Amino acid sequence: MPHALNVLTATGLLLIVGLLGARLLRRFFPQLPAITGYILTGLLIGPSVLNLIDASLLDDISILVDLSLGLVLFELGRRVDYKWLLREKGLLLTGIAVSLLMFVALFLLLIQFEIDKLVACMVAALGMATSPAVILNVVREVKAEGQMTERMLNIVVIGNALAFIVFSMGLAAVHVEYKAGWENYILHPLYLLFGSALLGWIISRLLVWLGQFLGRDTQAQLILVLALIAATVGIAVMFKLSALIALLMFGIASRSQDARHAIVEPDLSQFSGLFYVALFVFSGTQLEWRYLVMLWPAALAFIVLRFAIALAASTALAQVNGMTLRKGALLGVGLVPLSGFNILMVQHALGDYPQFGAQLSALVVSILVILELLGPICTRYALTASGEAKSQG
Repeated sequence: MPHALNVLTATGLLLIVGLLGARLLRRFFPQLPAITGYILTGLLIGPSVLNLIDASLLDDISILVDLSLGLVLFELGRRVDYKWLLREKGLLLTGIAVSLLMFVALFLLLIQFEIDKLVACMVAALGMATSPAVILNVVREVKAEGQMTERMLNIVVIGNALAFIVFSMGLAAVHVEYKAGWENYILHPLYLLFGSALLGWIISRLLVWLGQFLGRDTQAQLILVLALIAATVGIAVMFKLSALIALLMFGIASRSQDARHAIVEPDLSQFSGLFYVALFVFSGTQLEWRYLVMLWPAALAFIVLRFAIALAASTALAQVNGMTLRKGALLGVGLVPLSGFNILMVQHALGDYPQFGAQLSALVVSILVILELLGPICTRYALTASGEAKSQG
């Protein structure tokens, strides 16, 4: 008899248990977002609780998660019209202001807990990134449409882009701290940022060109989009680029450069359900309570301050965005989920400098333990209370 699950069995278990766990929770708590059920189920079957799926199997399953992340980021990018965003200066100002205020406040807070300044800087940078996967999934679940929903999606893009830029600058400082060569702390962040953006732009041009060749065959174009998302993730991994920036650029550029409307808007909903279940159950398996036990004061203070900044800034700038103060406040509530991509960014630092990365990982994971569970609930409440949700999910 085999001593451990193989990859296919583990993937099947991940999906089935995730679905059943989420459905069971929804029976007792009907207003609970499905995402929270997936994450709790993942936490239960993962290494930190029952260990039904161990760490080595999670590494093998990660290719499915990479594709899931790729789908999320491409879809988010397709929803952003950067020309409209540049005209909507109030929205652009709100996205930048919320992100930068969060960064400064969180950095000052973390150093009060005697956390290393470099670690504090990079965790504060990650604090700017609201989870695109959570936001998109909840928006789809409750069928939300409207002024606040669109602003929330655009702010998520701005926050994630700024988080990556500041995090890359932090990596440059880490290279200096560990006395790496000048090419590491100057060229490496530039390579990450511009190389990733260039990759996304090239793939977007390829999509438009091949889309013109295929014509308006929706099935063929859907296969093409999925293939290019997989290829983008793979190339980013091969060349150690950021899949986050590459896929956002891919989505944004493929929309803005399609002057002839050769690309039929891809209906990814038939695939996204599978990928979302895998993504969020997997996210739950990555959470570890032991970090939270050690770092709960700093983690709790981080979460409270981050929420307060988002709430205050979005409310103060509500009229600039043409919204009521109430909707501005609800926008801040909706931005609570912290991006799960942070784990991938931390793993990047972990690979280069294991000792530094371990400190960074412990703090980020302890914060995610709470926000992965509470974030979807806050976003669902914000969309429902704003009146922009068309369904209760």
